[in-house]
Amino acid sequence: MKRPFFLSVICLFCAIVNIDPAYAQKVVQSEGTASVHKDFVDIARDRAIADAQRRAVEQAVGVMISNETLVENFEVISDKIISQSKGYIQSYEVLSEEREADQYRVMIEAKVSTAEIENDLEAIHLLIARKAKPRLMILFKGGEQRDFIGEACMTRYFLSKGFKLVDSEMVRKSLEYGSCEKSTYDVETAQRVGQRFGAEVIILCSAETTSNPFKIGEIEMHSNSATVSGKAIDVGTRSIITTASETKRLPGIKDYFQPSTEQASEMLAKALMNGILSRWSRELTNTLEVRLFVSGFQSYSELNAFKHLLRAEVRGVEEIRQRLYSQGRAELEIDLRGDTVNFAGDLASRRVSGMSIEICEITQNRVEIKLLP
Repeated sequence: MKRPFFLSVICLFCAIVNIDPAYAQKVVQSEGTASVHKDFVDIARDRAIADAQRRAVEQAVGVMISNETLVENFEVISDKIISQSKGYIQSYEVLSEEREADQYRVMIEAKVSTAEIENDLEAIHLLIARKAKPRLMILFKGGEQRDFIGEACMTRYFLSKGFKLVDSEMVRKSLEYGSCEKSTYDVETAQRVGQRFGAEVIILCSAETTSNPFKIGEIEMHSNSATVSGKAIDVGTRSIITTASETKRLPGIKDYFQPSTEQASEMLAKALMNGILSRWSRELTNTLEVRLFVSGFQSYSELNAFKHLLRAEVRGVEEIRQRLYSQGRAELEIDLRGDTVNFAGDLASRRVSGMSIEICEITQNRVEIKLLP
C-alpha cells in the first residue's frame, strides 16, 4: 500500500506543477563582472550584464532542482529528470553597477523560468536580443503550391515571434538556389547560401501531400494529409540545431491541401522555434561552440603562442581544439562563454608575437581574423 500511495502523491505533485506555471519561476539576484579594455566602459557593461544573466539562470535552475528533488528510502528518484531542466530569463532589472579599476560590476534581479518559452513573447524577444538578433532563412525543397503555402505560413509564425528573416525570394532568383534546391539537405550548400545572403540560421523544409477517399454512409469524402519536415542549420558551424516533422489530416474535397498544409507548417514552425530557442538558451548559459579561422602565421610556434594567448588573456575561452594548420592558416574550435562579438572585440585589442589582429568576419558562431605585422 505504501508504494501506490507514494506514486499517487507524485502524480498529484506533477499535476500541480503542470497547472501552475509560476511553480517553474524563480526571482534571483546575481552579480556579473567584465574587464574594461581601453576605457570602453559601455562594452564592459554589456558583458557584465550578460555574465550576470548567465549566473542568474545557473543559480535559479540550481535552486529549482534542489527544491524539486524527491527522496524515497534515501534514494533520489527524480534528480536525473529534473537536472535536465533548462532555464531562460523572462525579464531583469539592473540593481546596481560600478567600475573598480579595470573591472566593471553589475548586480541584477532576474525572473527565471523553466516553463515552455513558446508563448512568452517578452522572453523570446530578450533571448533573441541576447543572441544579437540572428537572421533566419526559410527554404522549401520544391516549387509546388504546397511549398509556397508552407513557407508563407512559417514566415508569418517566426515574424510574429520577433525573429528577423531574410527574404527567400532573393534566394530563388539566385543561380545558387538551383544547386541548393537539388540538394536541399546538403549542409555545405546551405552554408554557402546563408553566408551569401546574410543568414545565421537556415531552415530547410520539404512538404508532401496525399489525398485518400473514405465514405460516410453513401457520401464519398477525402482525407487530405500534409506532412511538412524541416531542420534548422547553424550557418557558422554547419551543425544541425534541431529537426522536426509534423503531419495534419483534414477532411475535404479531393486534393484541397491548403488548410492541412498551413496547420502542419505552423506546427513545424513551433517545434523548430522551440528547438532553436532551447539551443540558444543553453549556449548563453553554458558554452557556445565557435569556429575561429586565423591566417598570417609565420610558423607553427606562433600558432602555439596564439593558443596560449586565447587561454590566458581572452575572456570566456573554455576549451580549444585545433582542426587544421596549413601554410600559415589555422582552424580552431573554441568552447566560449559569451558571444562572438565580444570575443572578437577582445581579440582585436591583443597582439601575438608582435603582430596585431585584424577582424575580417563575425557571425553568430564563426570568426575570421588575420595577423598583421
